[in-house]
Amino acid sequence: MIVVVSLALNGWGLAAMGWGNAYYAAAVRSMGSSWHSVFFASFDSGGYVSVDKPPFALWVQVVSSKLFGYSQLSLLVPEVLAGTATVWLLFWGVRRSWGVTAGLIAAAVLAVTPITVVVAHSNNTDPVLVLLMTAAAVTVMEAIRTGRLRWFVLACALAGCAMTTKMLAAAPVMPGILVAFGWCSPTHWRPRIRQFLIGALTMATVGMWWFVAVQATPPSDRPYVGSTQTNSVFELAFERNGVNQVDGEGTPGFKPRRERPAFDRSEAPADGVRPASDRPATPADFALPGFDRSGGLPFPIGGNARRGGPFGLGFTSGTPGVTRLLNRELGAQVGWMVPFAVIGALLALWSTRLRRSPRLGALVVLGCWFGAGAIVFSFTRGIVHPYYMSALAPPLAGLVGAGAATVRFDLEAGRRRVVIGLVAIALTGWAQWTIWRRFDWNRWVSVFAAIAVATVITIIVVAWLNAVRTRTVPSRRRAITGIFAVVAALLIAPIVWTVGSLRSGVNGPLPFAQPVRNRVSASTGNQITPNGGFQFPSISVASLVAYLEPHRAGERWDLAVQSAGPAEELIITSGQSVMAIGGFVGSDPIATADQLRAFVRNGELRYFLLSTGSGGGLIPGLLGLADNTTWVADGCRVVSSDVWEHGASQDTARPGTQAFPGGPTAAAFQLYDCRGFRSAAP
Repeated sequence: MIVVVSLALNGWGLAAMGWGNAYYAAAVRSMGSSWHSVFFASFDSGGYVSVDKPPFALWVQVVSSKLFGYSQLSLLVPEVLAGTATVWLLFWGVRRSWGVTAGLIAAAVLAVTPITVVVAHSNNTDPVLVLLMTAAAVTVMEAIRTGRLRWFVLACALAGCAMTTKMLAAAPVMPGILVAFGWCSPTHWRPRIRQFLIGALTMATVGMWWFVAVQATPPSDRPYVGSTQTNSVFELAFERNGVNQVDGEGTPGFKPRRERPAFDRSEAPADGVRPASDRPATPADFALPGFDRSGGLPFPIGGNARRGGPFGLGFTSGTPGVTRLLNRELGAQVGWMVPFAVIGALLALWSTRLRRSPRLGALVVLGCWFGAGAIVFSFTRGIVHPYYMSALAPPLAGLVGAGAATVRFDLEAGRRRVVIGLVAIALTGWAQWTIWRRFDWNRWVSVFAAIAVATVITIIVVAWLNAVRTRTVPSRRRAITGIFAVVAALLIAPIVWTVGSLRSGVNGPLPFAQPVRNRVSASTGNQITPNGGFQFPSISVASLVAYLEPHRAGERWDLAVQSAGPAEELIITSGQSVMAIGGFVGSDPIATADQLRAFVRNGELRYFLLSTGSGGGLIPGLLGLADNTTWVADGCRVVSSDVWEHGASQDTARPGTQAFPGGPTAAAFQLYDCRGFRSAAP
């Protein structure tokens, strides 16, 4: 029943989601064009630049699109199934360690956690990542229960697959797997050491093989590693999405101007390599008002959530600190059950007396996973998108299940420490009330939920005091009924929040749960741009494709644009091979002006679609990467809009239209034909 509920919630309004995250949707279509593109996760079928993630989750979508045809649902349905499978897996693992009651409660909590549900509506890599992390955790629980090496090796292999899904985002579950098996495995210490080493080697091998293969491939034989400055996949995994992400030294994907190579024809050397500046970059180098090193973007976004406006459209996460998981931005995603999970886990740990057992092993792997992730996300100074919290939902739900089972056992045995469980319930109710009261949306629900929690606590206290007075203990049935009543009361708030968020509409590229941000129906599925991208060009995509098709002459790329944004819908709708000159946001130093001219001379590239305003990157005017394309306007022929534009009524948007409040605007674009013109001369 819980799995059915999870499937229904995850699939709610799926048809309204469009292409979800158009960046990955476009990449999946390009990857399906060749084995070379699929292995290297190329954004374009010409193999110019890769996406900013390893390919495992995208491989799943490629397989789905090959089996069922390339469509919106063939990309999104696998994510729905991944989210639902995660709920079942968690139930299976927790039940075998802590019993049916714990398994059911853990599955129920995970199934209705707001961020879990909304993430399942997106084709981002996170649903597959969370599924693999959960599978690894429950598999090591089985390894501890049975003592069999094959389960432990499988757990380590699954954790490695998670690494090839989203790099160090998979790291929180890895220490727990190793520590739990090393501590709680029932085998003798000597074979345990051997098994531990085999598992660790498996995890490292499966987790790193793709990165090593990419790095070992000559740069000329593979796409440029997207969202890096050095064309290194290790920079992507350990610097851009590792150290820099945690310490906040530069927003990922954005580099201070003094760190970016300058594309100046008079200064760029022939090989296109420019040494970094001798002076370290400072915040002043950005020269952008509103830049927030704690996790914001270099432009004002959002509004006042208490007035019902957006709080950052999935970008913001609040101030780093101990209470970050309970703040307005992240608390509404995953914070509803955090107090009970933490205190319940400590109660459960106390009940095991730290003796080796499957129960202790489950607590160790879930506790380490949740603890490591909570610490990192709480104190990270870089960008922490709210949807990152989906990786904390399974261990949190599992700890809630174990804690609830412990409270139930204490009720049955008449132990005095049940008071601690009641305190955990009360604190959780208070935390939920605090989270909800920060938003001006159906506040009566917070009052109703608080009354429900207080009522349940009162009933349990009266029953427990009566049992103490009469020197009897509650029956097993009454204890189970009581703990399910507690969980039901605690789940009122997250259930209503989840349903309200679905009714409001889910953001495809940056999913987050908040029903107050938008007073519109779910049919607007994507609230950033109509096609699921972060920027949209003011062009008629259909008419541009109709012009390019008959003018193709075997070029490797049909068109070149300055960043991935204008390329996404072109690739999605027609399968065009579109070169994103500067990568995802336009900041990657992939090709110099001389190298772009060489592509034209060699007959690999002919057309350029360039912004006529202040830059064509993700955020116009921010990156200033037009320097390596100035020669296009100087020497190539302007293609009249009369022949490739069929009227403003077919345009994606009018120039100047904002993608979202305070965000980038639709840029005006001009098409250039560079075949045979003086700009292509040596």
